[in-house]
Amino acid sequence: MEKIFEEMTNLFARNNIPIFGITSAKSLENEPSGYRPSDMLASGKSVLCLGIPVPKGIFKCQEKSEWMYWRAANIYYRNIDMVLMQVARIIEERGETAVPVFG
Repeated sequence: MEKIFEEMTNLFARNNIPIFGITSAKSLENEPSGYRPSDMLASGKSVLCLGIPVPKGIFKCQEKSEWMYWRAANIYYRNIDMVLMQVARIIEERGETAVPVFG
């Protein structure tokens, strides 16, 4: 498990994703229907979450603030989606099953 964590940590660092965490899938089973890990993958054991800080200036922008936000979100979502696909591959190469959940 330590090697897979190290491989994912290196992947996140290479792709400028400084915020991530892993928790037990069971810890989220009290969420509403459709948002539980078991709704996506009944055999799921863990949940991985990623995040990228958004520059504060995007929220303080006077002109075209909505355009600036959606442009940043589009760029960040594409990056996170690509990394999630790579993480799923890393996990599945070790005989497990992974579902990248986007957005």
